[in-house]
Amino acid sequence: MIDRYVLSTHREVLEKYFNAAFKDEYILRYNAAPTQKLPVITLDHLSHFQYFKWGLIANWANNKKMSPKLFNLDTETLLKKASHQKSLKFHRCLIPVNGFYVWKPFAKKKSIPYFISPRDKNPLSVAGIWEEKDDFDEKANHTFIMITQSSDQSMTPYQENMPLCLSKKASTAWMNKDTSTNKIEEIIKTQFTWPLIAHPVSPLISNLKIDSPSLIKNSQPSDQYGNYTLFQ
Repeated sequence: MIDRYVLSTHREVLEKYFNAAFKDEYILRYNAAPTQKLPVITLDHLSHFQYFKWGLIANWANNKKMSPKLFNLDTETLLKKASHQKSLKFHRCLIPVNGFYVWKPFAKKKSIPYFISPRDKNPLSVAGIWEEKDDFDEKANHTFIMITQSSDQSMTPYQENMPLCLSKKASTAWMNKDTSTNKIEEIIKTQFTWPLIAHPVSPLISNLKIDSPSLIKNSQPSDQYGNYTLFQ
């Protein structure tokens, strides 16, 4: 499950990297989470970023836990379910990401949060799909869901799945309306591998009220005797 990510590239660099502009205010994010409005590039608006809510429409409540199925979509389910085929054909998007958090189990009912990021520090282009539905007030609501794939060799020690991060070539094809269905399926089935680095971070990422650069700093999970600490 991927339920937190980081977008820390400065605006000008991000716009140049994705060849898309921001029309709205851009704020660096160190604890991006489902239900929040976050920037994406859609197939029908390639020239600028739009802010969509992360997670498909559901009966959201501020204090209610959201099902991972509403904000993560694994490649196997994406290809099998007919309900996703229209979105896959017309509603593809890219999610700019600088890194993401995972929780690595180490004991019964205990886990350590890690920050995963590319070694070259460049943004990752994560594949996604989006949808538009009217909310309870009959206002158009735009949402996106992050596509995940099975973890590559570098990620398996931490988690079974990871975001579907596309190469430059695959990103171009993903965001081209003329790309064939077969090619899109080929991209989804491809196991993209990345030189990723990982380090433990503070469990304060669980607190959505905290969104600062300190969250991605290395925070050792144990003392000199190997005892797990609570990051006091």
